[in-house]
Amino acid sequence: MQFYFIVKRVKSLYKNNKGLLGFMALSYFDKAVIFLLPILVLQMFGDQSVYLSIEYIYSITIVIIPFLDLGLGSYFYYIYRNTGHKRAIINKSIKIFHLLYFILCCIGCILIAIHYFVVPIDQYIVYITSRAIFLATFAFLSSYYRLINKPEKALFLTIVANIISLIILLLYVFLDKEFELWVIFIGQILFCVFYFLKTTRYILLKWHKHYKNLNTVSFLKASLLFAWPTILQVFIMMFVANYGKIFALDKMSLDDGTLLSLVQRFCMLIHITHTSILAFIVKDIYTNGSEKEIKKSALMKYIIFITASTIFVILLVFCYLEIYNYNFKNFMFVLSGIVAYTYLWCLVSYLELYFSRENKNIFKLYLACINVVIFVSILSIGSMAYLDKIIIAMFASTLATFGTSVLLLKYRKYYLS
Repeated sequence: MQFYFIVKRVKSLYKNNKGLLGFMALSYFDKAVIFLLPILVLQMFGDQSVYLSIEYIYSITIVIIPFLDLGLGSYFYYIYRNTGHKRAIINKSIKIFHLLYFILCCIGCILIAIHYFVVPIDQYIVYITSRAIFLATFAFLSSYYRLINKPEKALFLTIVANIISLIILLLYVFLDKEFELWVIFIGQILFCVFYFLKTTRYILLKWHKHYKNLNTVSFLKASLLFAWPTILQVFIMMFVANYGKIFALDKMSLDDGTLLSLVQRFCMLIHITHTSILAFIVKDIYTNGSEKEIKKSALMKYIIFITASTIFVILLVFCYLEIYNYNFKNFMFVLSGIVAYTYLWCLVSYLELYFSRENKNIFKLYLACINVVIFVSILSIGSMAYLDKIIIAMFASTLATFGTSVLLLKYRKYYLS
């Protein structure tokens, strides 16, 4: 009888969360390809310096992208919640993004030209530029398709781009060719070129009818005024999260840099769970319930998924290192520190949605300032090993941010329902 009720409960959970599970499965497939590409390069070509170069490009791109859309993605949700003309605001936002995308591509081309013809900027400028524009586009389109109840469409775009890179990488291995870095980024470069041509065509052909009277500058100004604390906050959080990988080649041994990058790459699976859940429930958080209400059912669902993915990551890292016989020094310290940091980071990110919902993004900036002050303070300790300082600084700063965010929500009289 007990078994019957358990089965019935499982079926009920599946039925109620079928959409979430399907979307998460598609998201996991997409992120699995992203997750695997650098590791496949490391395993198939065995060059730690190349692997760390890929992680450097990935990391510096993540630090850059908060500035690219001028807060349009988050402002999109806010204005959607507070307008009576939802369809009109969706149509207006996508057209404004077309204009912004065109400008970003032009700026990217100018930077690349400066690097090659005027003064060197970064040897990976083409990859950094294309990946940054690609991720900014994906972030906005995720918001757009979520609001029109088709969240899977944005995933198809990034899946195709990453599958192209994966296929070419496997061809390189099959043909026994020497690895070239462009292989990892070719799918994203092709997408950027295609989307640039597509948006340029829309703008040129429909300028007078759809684009000329959008009041683009006013809309982006309002977006920036709404989101500037979030932009700075995300920049600070991403800088802290990726600081070690950005400077791994310069300030760490190849083994230390590879260990840190590998553990953080496996912890991407926790981030994937986090972003997949939020992408599915963020509309409900923004549009349903009172301003100070935190739905207990949504929070518990989130915590269960995040905790399960954290346990899975720990087991996966042990299996990976056992299979490939890696014997990194300080492995347990790095693993426990990065996993704990990632778990807390996800919780902080979830709770911060409620500050955005009531247009109090300034609180998110205050929390980020607390985070970076503690992070930099610990980094300034001269007697500790560099890798140890990175791990302790990441965990301690995020723990303080989590505790402060909980106290702030309590002080502002948020309640569970």
